[in-house]
Amino acid sequence: MRDTDYLLRLARVLAAAGWTCRPRIASTPPLVIVAASEKATVGESIRVKAGVGGVPWFVTSTGHPLAPCHDLLEACAAVIGWMESLTEAACHAMVSAAVPVEPRGLVARVRDLTRR
Repeated sequence: MRDTDYLLRLARVLAAAGWTCRPRIASTPPLVIVAASEKATVGESIRVKAGVGGVPWFVTSTGHPLAPCHDLLEACAAVIGWMESLTEAACHAMVSAAVPVEPRGLVARVRDLTRR
């Protein structure tokens, strides 16, 4: 099988599972951009790379190996797990940025006094 065939199979299965997938087969290297439907701004580019013995593997944009291409079930589980961790991290970052932590105790009172 060609890399593009593996990527298209992965995209079809992930899309059926509710993930947004945008194959970029004409790009070099070919890849699939996977995003959570509810957080379309959080995504990952998945490509195919030869692993040990030339066995093709799905890898992330940072080169993190996910699963061998011939094991589509394991590959989908790995991609979904990876995407869920990225989505969770992005949500935590957004919440942390949106909710300021109020200073407490003596330090807060001293800051209030110096601001007056």
